[in-house]
Amino acid sequence: QHLEDRYEELLAGGATDEEAYHAALAELREGDSLAHELALVEAKAPSEPSTIGGRRASMIGGAWQDIRSSIRMLRKNPGFTVVAVLTLALGIGANTAIFSVINGVLLNPLPYKEPEKIMTVWQDNTTQAIQEDVSPANFLDYKELNQVFEGMAAAEPYGHDLLGAGDPEAISSWLVSEEFFRLLGVNALHGRTFLPEEFHEGSDHVVVLGYRLWQRRFGSDPNMIGQKIILDGEPHVVAGVMPPEFQMPPGKEMWAPRVSGEIDRRRRGATYLKVIARLKPGVTVEQARSEMKLIASGLADQYPQTNAEMSASVVPLSEQMVGHLRPALLVLFGAVGFVLLIACANVANLLLVRGAEREQEFAIRAALGAGRARLMRQLGTEGLVLALAGGAGGVLLAGWAVSVMSALNPGNFPRFEQVALDGRVLGFAVGVSMLTSLIFGLFPALQFSTPDLNRSLKESGRTGTAGLARHRLRSLLVVSEIAFALVLLAGAGLLIRSFVGLLRVDPGFRTDKVLSLEVHVWGKQRTPQQRKAFFEQSLEKISALPGVQAAGAVSALPFHENSIDVNISFTVEGRAAPVPGQEPSARMTISTLDYFKALGIPLLQGRSFNSFDNEGSTPVVLVNDKMARAYWPNEDPVGKKITVRYGQPTVREIIGVVGDVRHTGLDSEPQPELFIPHAQSPSGSMTYVVRTDGEPSLMLPVIKKQIWALDKDLPFNTSGPIEQLVSASLGEREFHLVLLASFAALALALAALGIYGLMSFSTSQRTHEIGIRMALGATPEDIVRMIVGQGAVLAAGGVALGIAGAALLMRFLESMLYGVSPTDPATLCAAALLLGAVTLLACYIPARRATRIGPLAALG
Repeated sequence: QHLEDRYEELLAGGATDEEAYHAALAELREGDSLAHELALVEAKAPSEPSTIGGRRASMIGGAWQDIRSSIRMLRKNPGFTVVAVLTLALGIGANTAIFSVINGVLLNPLPYKEPEKIMTVWQDNTTQAIQEDVSPANFLDYKELNQVFEGMAAAEPYGHDLLGAGDPEAISSWLVSEEFFRLLGVNALHGRTFLPEEFHEGSDHVVVLGYRLWQRRFGSDPNMIGQKIILDGEPHVVAGVMPPEFQMPPGKEMWAPRVSGEIDRRRRGATYLKVIARLKPGVTVEQARSEMKLIASGLADQYPQTNAEMSASVVPLSEQMVGHLRPALLVLFGAVGFVLLIACANVANLLLVRGAEREQEFAIRAALGAGRARLMRQLGTEGLVLALAGGAGGVLLAGWAVSVMSALNPGNFPRFEQVALDGRVLGFAVGVSMLTSLIFGLFPALQFSTPDLNRSLKESGRTGTAGLARHRLRSLLVVSEIAFALVLLAGAGLLIRSFVGLLRVDPGFRTDKVLSLEVHVWGKQRTPQQRKAFFEQSLEKISALPGVQAAGAVSALPFHENSIDVNISFTVEGRAAPVPGQEPSARMTISTLDYFKALGIPLLQGRSFNSFDNEGSTPVVLVNDKMARAYWPNEDPVGKKITVRYGQPTVREIIGVVGDVRHTGLDSEPQPELFIPHAQSPSGSMTYVVRTDGEPSLMLPVIKKQIWALDKDLPFNTSGPIEQLVSASLGEREFHLVLLASFAALALALAALGIYGLMSFSTSQRTHEIGIRMALGATPEDIVRMIVGQGAVLAAGGVALGIAGAALLMRFLESMLYGVSPTDPATLCAAALLLGAVTLLACYIPARRATRIGPLAALG
């Protein structure tokens, strides 16, 4: 042990392997014989510690010695250390950053009492295979008939107009039923939630504020509790303020009591309630699902006109909120796992190269008495120190990456505010660091823990041919890097093709130079005639503005987050009456005259609405092309009549056919849709659509001024260019694409670095051979061809394995793709060609450098 300690000290001081070896022996022999010194050592150190404490002290001392030795060796080789640590930091940092997202979004429990017992309840339209909100009447029946829930509550989307203390503001809010907060198990941060008596007719108006609204509008004033604010022209008492983490349902800033009356018992066809429930103790999710389906089946028999094709489903709240993100996040986690494996392969190769240069050192250690276990422990400690340094750098990179992802966050990514480098994430980083040290440290430890003393202690051992097996191992690591990189490139390529394909999809309208402003004019007791007059007058003022080409309004704007799907049933005049409950249905939209012109929706047949289509004229309707082809496939629908069941059943004449529009996203398919003129059915919830000559955002203040001239207290819910709505619909896909493409680019760079390092080292080891070849007449082109050819063999093997792996793994991307197969041959070929080209370039550089060495220098 004394010999080895002194040997390491001399190495750290700059001595060569042999100089350190002979100096250590010489110092030991000074004054006394070697045998006398060894006897003294044996007398002072028993063969086995006599106590547990002694053994533990021996282990700790040995470990600390290994750590000090490892640090000295790494400091002695700063170039190697920096490259290895940076490579590991990139791999560990990427994994830590993505795990922080998974931890915040998927693993952290929801901020409610026993969140695993909170369920969401939905109506399932079995005909259209879609999940719908619950109607008020069905909600009351679900609540009364079930035996599996402690309670059930509903939330109805609403909007309050906040007046006073600044500009009028539209507040996105919810009307909630009595047990809403109790079932979630959440109390107010300040004040209280609602009392039972506040859910009855005639009770005082009260509201609970969201934390962000309380901060933004009221400056976090703690005295707001009990104060009155003006909502919809009436005073409301602030009962409480919710905690900042409470966002249920997401995206709302205020809650008010929902007073249920007898009219709810008759509302069975309109679906707009978000329903939550809490499981009773001992009840499973499957039991709840079975019972709710049974209840829905009974309601279908009892109310065939509205419930014939309706079932019910139960989904855990956490799954409903973030379940759709799980496949994409797991794909990203797998991607960064590949990046980490590539980084480990690179560092393993670096250590193998470094180990080849230290063969004489390992041989001398063995000659001084170090056994295989001792050498493996030393090499393992060096790997662990490298991994921990890489882990520390990785945490720093992860912190930066999380801030970048926050900037890239499309805004509708649920629970992203929970993403942070907390204790669990830091523990993950430490665990990954330990794991990587085992992965990349295993190969060098096995290779160099049993050195060939006879060969290694000779000068020629440094350049002999005994390293063929090690060269094969390094080649195998590079092949695996290429394969992993190809899988990531193929995945990124598929997402890019999918995204480009989506951008080419025609949404059915023109998005350029169009502005939207959402308003609600239900308040102030406006009659239908007053609502009609308000929009007609405001649109007339807006249309007269310089720079405005056309202005209209619509009840549900495509791609708008607040658009509510209203599906209504209808019957075709002159055809046999359908079975009750099986009437055809279509999406119903209310629009003004110039809406189609403003949004650029083409008129395909007949005519559009005009000023004569009002409350006193024949009821008319426009249908989209999808509906026309579905119900009048071989005839002209213009002039046909249908009975529309919206409010009172009304017979309406089809006056025209307009183009199809994709409402919920570029990847959604157009649905049968009919349009009713606003003058014949005035709605209070409308969105202005204004086409301008120039930049639409510049027109926003002028347009607002024209509307405020008719109602100075009218707030605007949302406003902005429609191009932003389309971009926002692609935000989640773009987020995943940017991340996966970044990881693929990083994998490509690391793989290129790996093969470059291998070929550089291999070429340097063959300098003598290259000199002989050139002396015998080989040209530089022959040398380049030979070395690049060897790299091409590695590239071919890696590409073959990568294509096989991509064919197996790309199916996990299927839910994230649009219009492209997970095994698309063109994408796989493009990824293989790109990776092959980069690999050959990485081989060409060291090959070209080798040809610049003259034969005499190579043979010297």
